[in-house]
Amino acid sequence: MSERAGATRWLAPLRLLTPLGRGVLATAVVATVLAVRLNWQEFALVAAVALGLLLVALAWQVLPGAPAATLVLKQQRTVVGAPPPDVLLVVEAGPLPMLFPRVVVPVGSRSVRLRLPFLRPFSRHEEAVALPELPRGVHVVGPVTYEKTDPVGLVSRPHAVGEAIELLVSPQVTDVDVFAGGLSNDLDGATSRQLSMSDLAFHALREYVPGDDLRHVHWRSSAKAGQLLVRQFHETRRGHVTVLVDCARSSYPRLRDFELATSVATSIALRSVRDDFDTYLRCGPHVAHSRHPVAMTDAACRFALEDDDGHLAQAMDAAGAVAGTGLVVQVTGAARAIADLDAAAAQLGRGADWIVVRADSEGKTLVRDSGSLRELSVPDLARLHELMARGMR
Repeated sequence: MSERAGATRWLAPLRLLTPLGRGVLATAVVATVLAVRLNWQEFALVAAVALGLLLVALAWQVLPGAPAATLVLKQQRTVVGAPPPDVLLVVEAGPLPMLFPRVVVPVGSRSVRLRLPFLRPFSRHEEAVALPELPRGVHVVGPVTYEKTDPVGLVSRPHAVGEAIELLVSPQVTDVDVFAGGLSNDLDGATSRQLSMSDLAFHALREYVPGDDLRHVHWRSSAKAGQLLVRQFHETRRGHVTVLVDCARSSYPRLRDFELATSVATSIALRSVRDDFDTYLRCGPHVAHSRHPVAMTDAACRFALEDDDGHLAQAMDAAGAVAGTGLVVQVTGAARAIADLDAAAAQLGRGADWIVVRADSEGKTLVRDSGSLRELSVPDLARLHELMARGMR
């Protein structure tokens, strides 16, 4: 172990050499050998010049001068297929001049390389960085890697400067119109803890404050108390929609089917929140339980396939987190058995409406009843609107 560590310590400076630096080092070695054997001073001069350049290049790395770099993402969220947003790179030079420095901006598993102009000491430079097209997911942009290089370019040493930022690329979606009429299981709603000044479930009386609607004044109680009292209500929910995305790798014969399933589930969840339904969207460990569209798309960015089959366990967790849901949508692939989907449906009870949407890019458009479940087979996202309209009838 000690010999190996010693060899690594000796080879560390060689790893800093650029291809040009390795060529200069090889030239120095060959010229030294020829100067010794042939006793030619010309080769000794060449060897001295080459070794001198290498020593200066190595000494250059010791000098201070790493810049400060900041990444400014103009748009933190985008959609698959949309032009990627630009990133503004702000570089502040150090006490030494920077001779056309090279920087690398990592973008997920890819990177963007830039050559900056000459920077004077303590100068500031801004550069727009065009990002490549990115798939759905959460991509880490940065931190910036500054390649500190000597003027000749013999030695290069990377320095990570600044901080990384996240770019969320959400799946493609389409508009579906299936919830505007409400759900039969949610006509009365379920009371929440949020208070409202206009709803169905009476909560208590409180003192009148300017701006309250006079229609909510309780006149009899106000006469007894000698001051105006208004009714306060529990806000009732219009309904609840649960969307479960199957994350088991075995359920999808093709990777693009899972991407289609993610787009389908996100489209349904967005329609649900736009109609002001409480929406529970889940795929694996990633859950969004909200009425806000951004929560749905941010969660969908993180959806990923898993080797373990935890669909039934996810349905059990959803049953514990959601009470009185009116519609449950299971989004899966072509390989998932209907018996597994029926077992998952049993976890949330039979009182809700149930729909199974299969993302099958090589299948046919299909709507059929399989026992207590209605199955929809979606070959592409453009067909979802029509199939959901047929499936909800």
